Amino acid sequence: MGVLLDILRAIDSEGQTTISSIIQLANIPYERLKLYIQKLLEGQYITEIKEDDKTYYRMTDKGYQLLEELSTIKRIFDKLGFLL
Repeated sequence: MGVLLDILRAIDSEGQTTISSIIQLANIPYERLKLYIQKLLEGQYITEIKEDDKTYYRMTDKGYQLLEELSTIKRIFDKLGFLL
């Protein structure tokens, strides 16, 4: 859950962002990130925007809802003393 939350936060913080930015902000290797991006696209939590020669990712309303729910779960676990 922690990795997914980091990815969603990275996309949210930039508004729309590239894979390179997500890698840096979420501190996740490219190969692992590709799997998460694919699942997020399939679930319509993010959208892919192609401009010129770059690909950007942007959160959808469904993605913002997931981010909020995961953030709430993380806060609960933090209060209980569990690290995610």
